Amino acid sequence: MTKKAAAYVYTGPDDWHGFVGQVLASLGYVYDREGKDAAVRLASRKKGLILDGYFTDSNGQARNFGPYVVTTKKEVKNYLLEACRTLTKRPPSPWGKLTGVRPLKLVHTLFDEGLSPEGVRHRLGKEFDVADRTADLLVQVAVTQRPYVVQHETRDAALYVGIPYCASHCLYCSFPSRLVGNEKAERLLDFTNKLIEDIQDVQRLCSDTGIRIDSIYVGGGTPTSLSVEAVERIMSALQPLAGACREWTVEAGRPDTMTEEKARILRAYGVDRISINPQTMQQHLLDALGRRHTVRDIYRMFDYCRDAGFSVINTDFIAGLPGQTVEDMRQNLEAVCQLAPENVTIHTLALKKGAPLFRHTLREEIPPVQVVEEMVTSAEESLCRQGYAPYYLYRQQYMAAEFANIGYAKDGTISRYNIEMMEERQTVLGVGPGSATKFIVPHRKMEKMYMPKDIGQYTEALTERMKRRRLLCASVYEGVN
Repeated sequence: MTKKAAAYVYTGPDDWHGFVGQVLASLGYVYDREGKDAAVRLASRKKGLILDGYFTDSNGQARNFGPYVVTTKKEVKNYLLEACRTLTKRPPSPWGKLTGVRPLKLVHTLFDEGLSPEGVRHRLGKEFDVADRTADLLVQVAVTQRPYVVQHETRDAALYVGIPYCASHCLYCSFPSRLVGNEKAERLLDFTNKLIEDIQDVQRLCSDTGIRIDSIYVGGGTPTSLSVEAVERIMSALQPLAGACREWTVEAGRPDTMTEEKARILRAYGVDRISINPQTMQQHLLDALGRRHTVRDIYRMFDYCRDAGFSVINTDFIAGLPGQTVEDMRQNLEAVCQLAPENVTIHTLALKKGAPLFRHTLREEIPPVQVVEEMVTSAEESLCRQGYAPYYLYRQQYMAAEFANIGYAKDGTISRYNIEMMEERQTVLGVGPGSATKFIVPHRKMEKMYMPKDIGQYTEALTERMKRRRLLCASVYEGVN
């Protein structure tokens, strides 16, 4: 996390840029055609590629690296990490050579090989340069997750429902959501009808193939920003898929979108886990971030959800917001004591180019890494004292090298969907704009299909995408018409 993101420029084959960008993002660099803080060049040759470029040091001097002959992504990553560390004199990342958003996938692979927890720690440190404290966290979380990631029956699946509507656009958010208040009634109705058509197609697909949905996650956006009627119609469409469901989550992140009636409707249809995401509990920060609700609304929403009878409430907070202090984070954790949600997720602000904050003056008020680290440590210590334990984590592009987003849970309240989705050990069927369908079958590679992110493109392409999903399913499971 920096006040001004360092920028890099890339020259080379297009199919390598995504990977190079992921490595550079883990180091805090964003792509810019005129980037001057770093340059990466890949040139094709008969046997492999030539890698070279430069990193700018703290004095503004461009320090060259390479040329290196490379043939694998692993070689490219290792050369870039070492060049950046050596030329910029940056301290090594506690994550070592783990640059992806899912660092636990490697840890589970090591456990699959039969290693003990101590053996996994040793491999993480020796082979991947992971710091001891980070290795301890990864092993702790992986051990907690093991019962959920051992091989599933091939016909078990999760269902993700994407509803990309919100009440307002938060300053830090880069998701392509639309504002409910700006949408015409007929367009909202058309979206709801198309989403229900998508859900019903998945229901037929499950019936034809024997796929069993064991968890449902309705996200967005903020699904509860839709009208009471639309919410009820969508829940009614989902209910036939929930017969074997062991967890049904709805994101109700914005307290200003939830009413007592919506809470009762969600619970009546079988939703048992709900996410309330204040992000912070200081009114001046909420106002600055474009979140059009009060702190009191958060408490009121908890009352609605407790009265409705949800068994698990998750609450999200963000560390590193513009103008946020360590004391603010302590106040957030005091609120956790009062509200007692079963799950708490601590996110670290990742500054993305698609977010309004990227070009906003408030960007200059993003706290330095050392302050954010104190916030995260304070949150971890407070939550552990209150009986929470970390159960899943992931990283993001443009996130400072020290941090991860970590989910905490009290005993017996772990979200199986969060684990299975993040570790990619279970098939996920996706409906709605921007959703991903991923078929995961033993001894086979993952087969993916994405819905368009834009709502208009989604509604126009839905018939074709439903056919494509059915064909993809047929390539994995036999007997699909």
